[in-house]
Formats: sequence, C-alpha cells, structure tokens
Amino acid sequence: MKILKGLTDEPETVFQQIAVMIESGMIISAIGDEECYDLADAVFALAQQYARSACDAFKEQRT
Repeated sequence: MKILKGLTDEPETVFQQIAVMIESGMIISAIGDEECYDLADAVFALAQQYARSACDAFKEQRT
C-alpha cells in the first residue's frame, strides 16, 4: 500500500494522525501571526494530502 511521505497505513492510526494535524493547524492559526497562518495552511494541506492518499490506498486495497 502506497501512503504519503512514509506515514502509517493503519486505518485507526490514519484517522488519529489526521485529527492531530487538524488540531495542530487550528492551534497554530489561533496565534494570529502571519507566519503562523502560513504554517497552519501547510499543516492543513498536509492533512488533506494524507487523507486523500489514505483514501486512495484503501480503495486500491479493496479491489
């Protein structure tokens, strides 16, 4: 199973890691600094890529 940037492919762990990424992005964005907004955007983008990658991998595994 191909997964994003070496992150785990265990379904339960994938959901936990994505949740942690989203929570981290929210905390970082709450700081209110312009650099923090950019970092939060990068964290959200990584979470989105990871979710898409995991979804594709799980679909591939079903077939």
